Amino acid sequence: MNIKNKLPLIASILLFLLSLHSILVDFEIEIPTSVSLVGEEKIEAYENLQPVIVLKKGLWYRLDLIQESIRELGSEVVPVDSEPEESVDRLNRILIGQRILFFLYNFYIILCFSAFVTYLFDAWFYLVLNRLVLWPGLLFSIQLTTVYAKLLATPTFFYIAFFIFFAITFLVSLLALIQIEKSKKGKETKYEALKHSSSLEEEGRAPIPAGRSSYAKLLYHFCIIILTGIIIGNFVYIPLFLLQKYYVTEFTFLIFSLILLLSAFYIYNYGKVGGESKSSQFQNTVVSIAYLQYRFLRNGFMGIFATILVVFFVTLLFSLLLLNIDIIQNNTGLFGKGSQF
Repeated sequence: MNIKNKLPLIASILLFLLSLHSILVDFEIEIPTSVSLVGEEKIEAYENLQPVIVLKKGLWYRLDLIQESIRELGSEVVPVDSEPEESVDRLNRILIGQRILFFLYNFYIILCFSAFVTYLFDAWFYLVLNRLVLWPGLLFSIQLTTVYAKLLATPTFFYIAFFIFFAITFLVSLLALIQIEKSKKGKETKYEALKHSSSLEEEGRAPIPAGRSSYAKLLYHFCIIILTGIIIGNFVYIPLFLLQKYYVTEFTFLIFSLILLLSAFYIYNYGKVGGESKSSQFQNTVVSIAYLQYRFLRNGFMGIFATILVVFFVTLLFSLLLLNIDIIQNNTGLFGKGSQF
């Protein structure tokens, strides 16, 4: 494998470090102001000031800080007449946004790993994952490169080091994107059995009727379904509802554990069904992890697209209905106030 073919692997590693940097380290660009001078001297001094970068702890620290602030505001030490409810609500909204951002960063980090693995082991779905890694990486790296390029007016070691790193990341990502697009036709891929995994999971299969059913059998099955629903509701749904209402942390850990178990189940099945016999168990496992993320992305995009289509068509039909009523009202006066339908 020559250096051109290794570019997507190098780009995945660089973008992985870029995302990890955003979680662990943060920075702000500040322009210092002078308050000791007055008049024209103050204006001249202000014009000569250069922006500086203040390194801070990253997203992980911000989450802990916001949670600690919410706990302090909700403690009994705070005076009753201080009314911290608005501050707590505002911090909760900020916390939700930071958690979503933290999830996206971690998902992108795993996506970098999946893109690296699929390209290294020639999995057939490598092209989709590498595109999803490289395109956002290009935008993110060029933004940071532009920021640090402006700060090189007052060069320091950190400015130069970060500028070189982000510039190299952008250049390698661009070349890697060009390389995977050029070599996609002649590249031999593996793990073709995973293309048919959906049929092996019995998705969309309908049961074949064995014969005509009697009303007594239908009533029997109906009673079984009702009884099963009552049992599941009493022993599963209601405890889960009470758990998420009164024990939020424990419920979160439970859901997270169930998701991990379900993911492990799918990874195991993908490895058994679509694994290559000539590949090692470790190689089949990591490719199965990447394929699980690929399926998650594909189903997620399809779900979002279907939701947008449903909302669009419902809105369109409702708008046409209102327009039709307005036309009838204006021409015939059949409805009293059709526009307020």
